[in-house]
Amino acid sequence: MIKTIKSILLLVTTSLIITSCEVEVTTAHIENITICTTLDGETCESNNPIISPSDPNIYVSCELQNAPQNTLITFIWKYTDGEDPIIIDEIILNSSDIGVNVNLNSSLSRPYNGWPIGRYEVEVSIGGDENDTLIKYFEVR
Repeated sequence: MIKTIKSILLLVTTSLIITSCEVEVTTAHIENITICTTLDGETCESNNPIISPSDPNIYVSCELQNAPQNTLITFIWKYTDGEDPIIIDEIILNSSDIGVNVNLNSSLSRPYNGWPIGRYEVEVSIGGDENDTLIKYFEVR
């Protein structure tokens, strides 16, 4: 009888441990990240990593592939000249609102005094996973 109770307790404990360990695996991935100053539809026609201080907008475009519902895609724009990078903007999109295989873009509008000269980057990640972050570098000069 005691062996049966111990076996049941062991089974229940093991089940609780297994179900409490959440492992999130996604099939979503990002492809073809490009930087540009004008969009052709929803995407950059070609990659242009050198931007003029007078360009009115900067865009990053990419392809989202195989995203399950409620997959979050994050764009983090940074100015990287100086000691510490400065976060300019962060945009989060949800695949439930945009689709599972879709072209995405994010943009920044020129500040009143023009773009500061220097180096920039935009980080694109799926689900906030730092291990799956892709970075696109560009420069204003």
